[in-house]
Amino acid sequence: MNEKELQGAVLRIVLTELARAGERFVPVNSSNRHVHLSQADVERLFGAGYRLTRLRDLEQPDQYACNETVTLQCEKGSLSLRVVGPARKETQIELSYTDCYKLGVPPVLRMSGDTTGSPGCTLVNGECRVALDHGVIIAARHLHMSPAEAEGFGLRDGDVVALQVDGPRATVLENLVVRSGEAHSLEAHIDKDEANACGLRDGQLCRILCVPRAAAAAPKPATVPQPISAPGSSSALKTFVPAAKPATPTQATPVGATAPARAPEVKTTMLDLSAEPRRFISEEDVLAAARAGHKLIRYAGDAILTPLARDAASAKGIELIEL
Repeated sequence: MNEKELQGAVLRIVLTELARAGERFVPVNSSNRHVHLSQADVERLFGAGYRLTRLRDLEQPDQYACNETVTLQCEKGSLSLRVVGPARKETQIELSYTDCYKLGVPPVLRMSGDTTGSPGCTLVNGECRVALDHGVIIAARHLHMSPAEAEGFGLRDGDVVALQVDGPRATVLENLVVRSGEAHSLEAHIDKDEANACGLRDGQLCRILCVPRAAAAAPKPATVPQPISAPGSSSALKTFVPAAKPATPTQATPVGATAPARAPEVKTTMLDLSAEPRRFISEEDVLAAARAGHKLIRYAGDAILTPLARDAASAKGIELIEL
């Protein structure tokens, strides 16, 4: 064990003991776009019998960034992707919403490993190419924990909690799914879009919050004809809720000892106005979208977006995406 590994082990022990006392904090790291390759695809791209080579270790046990990179090719462009090892059973590409919009890939939010029905792409290394009919996802935010750490936090695999990010752009990130097992170590993962939006630095400690019972029991938001999550996405996740009197739906309360309940599937809805040329988007348009449960509004480059509309989107937590 080197010095960095020792420091990480000590931090996890301290945080787990603090969690037993009711102060629940976890280290958070952002994940950039990358690819997990199956061994079959490793050999198709790099040659028969090829084995991935280690560049640097990652925080999760036995996970590492590789020296190898590949090029992802899609409808509107290409990106270079770092390979993350070791080889997996199935190839999976993890992008951000921003990457998907730039590449013309339908954004599908999934838990890692759930790639059925997701978009495909082509992976290239020199003259070698692999065409995939599925495998491109946006990884849902999640929290890794060993069984001992989960026990200290009062959580179980599949529970859904929230993450409170402090700082100048303080926010609460909900739908953080607990992934607990012997191959996991205390660390929350969000993507670069999320980290940049709230000004989070890698390794920052953030507080774990529960999902209020009232919010967990609330009806699903209205959907639109073009949902961002494709059919077949993960559903019926367990929500970690307090046994004591719940907070109001606008509050997030510290996690307490509880039994898990059921939560809606991880899904984001989008209001797509991009097909309407020179669309005038007002404050009332944004407020109506918020009432309908939309979290993103996509619009064409020639749309007219008023300053009050931008202010309303910021206040309601709606992301504005210009094509």
